[in-house]
Amino acid sequence: MESRRDFLIKMLAGSIVMLQHDELMDIRPAKRSSHGTQCSLYRAINGSPAENMVKVIDLMGGIEKIVGSEDVVVIKPNVQWWNQGSPNLSALKTFVGLVMDRPGGFRGEVIVAENCHRGNSPWESLSSGWARTFAWNSDVQGVKNMNDLCAALKTSYGPRFSLVHWVDVCHSGRRVSSPADGDGYVYCDGTEGTQLLSTNNGIEGNDFRETIMTYPIFSSDRGTRIDFKNGIWKKGSYTDRPLRFITFSALNHHSTYCGITSTIKNYMGVTDLSGGPDPRNGGKLSGNFYNFHSFPFNNWAPGPEAGMLGKAIGTFMRTIRRADLNITTAKWIGLSSRVDLPAAHTRTVLACADPVALDYHAARYLLYPNSRLKVHDPDDVKGPFHSYLKNCAEECGGHLNEESVSVRSYDFAQQRFQKDDELIQFGETSWGSKFKPVMKYLYLRYFS
Repeated sequence: MESRRDFLIKMLAGSIVMLQHDELMDIRPAKRSSHGTQCSLYRAINGSPAENMVKVIDLMGGIEKIVGSEDVVVIKPNVQWWNQGSPNLSALKTFVGLVMDRPGGFRGEVIVAENCHRGNSPWESLSSGWARTFAWNSDVQGVKNMNDLCAALKTSYGPRFSLVHWVDVCHSGRRVSSPADGDGYVYCDGTEGTQLLSTNNGIEGNDFRETIMTYPIFSSDRGTRIDFKNGIWKKGSYTDRPLRFITFSALNHHSTYCGITSTIKNYMGVTDLSGGPDPRNGGKLSGNFYNFHSFPFNNWAPGPEAGMLGKAIGTFMRTIRRADLNITTAKWIGLSSRVDLPAAHTRTVLACADPVALDYHAARYLLYPNSRLKVHDPDDVKGPFHSYLKNCAEECGGHLNEESVSVRSYDFAQQRFQKDDELIQFGETSWGSKFKPVMKYLYLRYFS
């Protein structure tokens, strides 16, 4: 028998859908530049996560165009959350399989590495996608979380596959200066032989803040030592062995002070966030330098200057390392949460070398059309999301103007490629049975 709560949620959901249908056609497709595009974005829709993943890589020319036979491939998923807050597990499994079975052979290594900032033993944390059971977004039989997936990959590929957890120095991590010191985090504050790599918010007085770049040094199960900035280290020096960096991201609502979380924000899981998120209560890494969360924000609220998250991460991309490829798995996208419903079933995988172009496209054609939340609109110049996209683009040379981005998109439902005026991807919304998340969505939708 249907409860009163379930009935109310269905009534609310039905009302929202009716209101949305009256305003969904106001997003216009971009006009591509007559001077030619400078960036390519690839996507596949309406297939299974595995089918979409295979198709996207095929559109890019095959995995052998992305990964060499001897490469060390570091894949960075965002696993701080579960369900739609994590990349789809089947898509990630499929991508690793494509690398391992690449034409011409693969004698390199694949390393899944992440810092989800969940204490000394993040792999045990039920507040992360490592140990928490996924209610949806796994799509792999017998695999209920990221721990299960990585264990299965290890069984399949042995020493060619490694799982590495980067851990903040404030927990059980170590501060190091070079690969000669072993595994740990390098703080680029100009001390202990390190280079000073920093950026600031440009404000004078009490609201001035400055942050430094931090990056990990880590080892694979084969004993390969990787300096995230400078490459592979062996016998006291760097080698010329190629290091590939690939981000695997989800697509979700984050907050009213940040907007969305996807590829750009995924970089926060590479850096050390020792000191906590609140600049008024710690938030410091070294001296007066803030970490990447306390630098742009006041705990869970906006900071003194808009867009500084993008400036910090854009500086990281420019000075430390920028991904060779960014992949967004958007089978499910969270309309007001990273773990709870409501979520839209958008059945999409996207890939692009430019993280700014990718996040802009994913928001404009997937998240914003389904959520209709103003904070998800990448063209709202007063919004937090546009601000950090703009600042990131200015620092790393990303493309915020989609007229310079070519899009190649395949629709499995139609068995054909899409035109520019067909790129908006609506997904059936699952509202769930929890009253609070639905009310949160309604508040964000109509009162914020």
